[in-house]
Formats: sequence, C-alpha cells, structure tokens
Amino acid sequence: MVETFTQQNSKSKLRTQEKIEEAEMMEQSLAAEEAITEGFENLASIKEALNQVMVEPSRQSVEFILSYSNSTRK
Repeated sequence: MVETFTQQNSKSKLRTQEKIEEAEMMEQSLAAEEAITEGFENLASIKEALNQVMVEPSRQSVEFILSYSNSTRK
C-alpha cells in the first residue's frame, strides 16, 4: 500500500496510525527532510555572506607585482 505523506500531516495523526513502525518511519522521514532543509538554508546564507566579502591584496603583494611588471618591460 502506497500512501502520500506531507509535512502538513500532524504528528497527532501519525500517532494514531495502525502500525507503530509506519508512524516512526514517517517521523524519521520528516526529521530528515527538516534537517536537509535547514542545512540548505544554512549553506544559502553562507553563500550570501561569502558574496559580500571584499578582499584586497596586501600592499606588499601589489608592490611585488608592480616591481615584476617593471622588470619585464626592460
């Protein structure tokens, strides 16, 4: 028997299932889906934070690059 299960199903309904094993499997499925959703949202916020980071090279690095560039012109 195949039965569609969504997050909208209340946990109280789960507890009234005929078989305890089915209710436990459905609760585990919900918990796993919630964990995946939370993980995705966490990664999305990290990505957004990384997009906002502005990094500049050190002054020494810029001077080294300019020095090298000047040495190759001769």
